[in-house]
Amino acid sequence: MSRWVHVLMLLVLVCLTRVGSAQISSARPANSRTDLKEVQDALEELKAEKRAMSDRLEAAERELKRVRETPKVAFAASLGGNGVVKTTTGNKDLVYKDVLTNVGGAYNAETGEFTAPVRGVYYIRFTANAPTNFPMSAVLYKNGNEIQLIAHEQPSGEGSDTASNGAALMLEMGDKLKMVLWVNTQIWDNSNHHSTFSGFLLFPMVDEPPAEFDAEAEMKTLQASLKQLQTDNLGVKERLETTERELKAMRDVPKVAFAVSLGGNGLQKTTSGSRTLIYKDVLTNVGQAYSSETGEFTAPVRGVYYIRFTANAPTNFPMSAVLYKNGNEIQLIAHEQPSGEGSDTASNGAALMLEMGDKLKMVLWVNTQIWDNSNHHSTFSGFLLFPM
Repeated sequence: MSRWVHVLMLLVLVCLTRVGSAQISSARPANSRTDLKEVQDALEELKAEKRAMSDRLEAAERELKRVRETPKVAFAASLGGNGVVKTTTGNKDLVYKDVLTNVGGAYNAETGEFTAPVRGVYYIRFTANAPTNFPMSAVLYKNGNEIQLIAHEQPSGEGSDTASNGAALMLEMGDKLKMVLWVNTQIWDNSNHHSTFSGFLLFPMVDEPPAEFDAEAEMKTLQASLKQLQTDNLGVKERLETTERELKAMRDVPKVAFAVSLGGNGLQKTTSGSRTLIYKDVLTNVGQAYSSETGEFTAPVRGVYYIRFTANAPTNFPMSAVLYKNGNEIQLIAHEQPSGEGSDTASNGAALMLEMGDKLKMVLWVNTQIWDNSNHHSTFSGFLLFPM
């Protein structure tokens, strides 16, 4: 601020010099020229300051525009219905009707297709469940004919089985993804969301030409007076501070990620009621949103979170792991019927929209079991994709 006071004092001095020009101009020509030189130097300094702030503002506003224009994309849907979908006469498109999440509206529940709204890298995953008396399949196709991922199980006797797959895929704008049931296979679901299809945008891939800076043209625009430059600079400074504050708020979004395992040394089994599963072995807990005392994850902000879990158990008794929200809303499930000797693993996961304070926990249903040890077979994990 002292610079502005100094400059204004110099201007007053110049004006006084001109008013008294009859006496002063002849007596102090050298000093007047010195004063004018100081004002000109201050003017050039202000011009340089404006250019520097304008460059910073331009860069900050470009970054903010990119952040604002990056679409938020996340979907999760389950096949729904009430039983087996089976085909013996040809492949069949799977239409996942029960929509859990559809931020950005890129998933179409009428056709079962997800359409990439921008060029970018997306994480896509799916889980399939079916009885083990007939082959099971779930196949991810891109643009109608390119197989991307597959889950396929051969018959293995009595019981049921769960299979899943997922990957980060590079998609062009307009690319379409759908799930297909292959001929002579089946898949099963009900309102508890055993068979799911989900995905989200990790980051866009936009080729942007380098910004050009025309120094000569920029210099020609800086012809304003000292007072006008001062006003302009204050305006640029306010915009710069506002933009940088908004960018800081976006960068200060909390980092939330957790991964835990059931741990222990053997079987957990319940025959007299459902039971909350407490995952004691904490692998990751960035943001401290998971409590190893209660087994609950509490959403610290409103946003879209990716949640997944894996369950392992012997196949001589039913297995379950059920994700509940706020104590009573079933979100996802892994459930296996007995299938003889051996052990089995099942998993499920989806991008879920959570309000601040929403709580997620895993439950072991009555007359089911789950198994783990220090090698982390049965896990529960998640992370914040983006706030809303």
